[in-house]
Amino acid sequence: MDFTAQKIWGNPKWSTEKKSLVYAQSVFKILGARGSVNMDQISPSTMVIDSEMPEGRLGFKTSGTTGKPKQIIHTINGLEKAYIRLREFLGTVAPFNAVSCLPIFHIGGWMQVMRSFFSEGEVYFINYRDFKLPELSSILSQRFVSLVPAQLFELLKSKVACRNLRLCRGIFLGGAESNHLLLARAREEELPLLSCYGLTETAGMVTILETEDFMNGIEGVGKVMPDVLLRRDSKGRICIKCKSLSGPEAEKQNSFSNDWFTTSDVGHCNHQGYWQISHRIDRVINSGGKKVFPEVVEKKILSFPEVKACRVSHLNDLKWGQKIIALVSPSGINTDDLDMFLRKELEPFQVPKEYIVIDEIPLDFKGK
Repeated sequence: MDFTAQKIWGNPKWSTEKKSLVYAQSVFKILGARGSVNMDQISPSTMVIDSEMPEGRLGFKTSGTTGKPKQIIHTINGLEKAYIRLREFLGTVAPFNAVSCLPIFHIGGWMQVMRSFFSEGEVYFINYRDFKLPELSSILSQRFVSLVPAQLFELLKSKVACRNLRLCRGIFLGGAESNHLLLARAREEELPLLSCYGLTETAGMVTILETEDFMNGIEGVGKVMPDVLLRRDSKGRICIKCKSLSGPEAEKQNSFSNDWFTTSDVGHCNHQGYWQISHRIDRVINSGGKKVFPEVVEKKILSFPEVKACRVSHLNDLKWGQKIIALVSPSGINTDDLDMFLRKELEPFQVPKEYIVIDEIPLDFKGK
């Protein structure tokens, strides 16, 4: 593969996030020299690999939300298989022209680059807030963009941003829970959303909710993509089998069985084939002898109209064992009102004992 091609970067003036552009070009330079890459947060570095392993590998860190981050190593061939299943799902052979505004060193951000590369398209790197600029509309037609709910929350406040987003070919939405109020607002604006579910181990999305289904009021993460198999184990955990699956060797004995990967995500599929994710089994908090699923609390917090983003976790506590805390943005939220709201929506043991309010929860806080 020719990693020296410059067409993928398009017109340099449209990539306002120069650090991401330089990062991507540095990765291509290493790959072009037949090397492998550590996708480190600050800058990519050459990966030292076993001499018997093929070249052209990329190592991504998982988010580490429930423990020490792990490195997932993907081959270029595996990333191409992930691109192919998306192309087949969307039924297109046209170039994937993309606008990238996610952290590029994580799989969700990097796959936008690879889709453009494999399909001979273009990718531009911008700050998501640039969607509020009228002049951006000149490059958005038929481009794909990936967003997380916190970004969409902010952009829905701007008429210009909504107009620009409507120009896109599709908006992949994933990485965190989306509350029904946010989705309802996106429907009102007729945004071409494609809600999705995927992991670092799968090189991105394995299910997608098509825009037509989204506009018809269906929620969740949609149906499985081509060449992907999903099932649930006895604990309700989602198990995945697909051609782009990878994982750290140290974890394969516990998480992989006959090429199936057992995730920590609990979900279900309805009789029409639509999947929903409810919570992660490894994030359970034991507070005062009661089991609390953070995702349940987060979903209620996100339904409070003023909340842009949140993260529920815990601190060790002498009284409760694990004390529930909630990180919430933006900074202007009245936590007394939020607490009163949650006490009407949740069981007493589910209500956070402490709120930490900040202006912006970094996208990287969860590795998303």
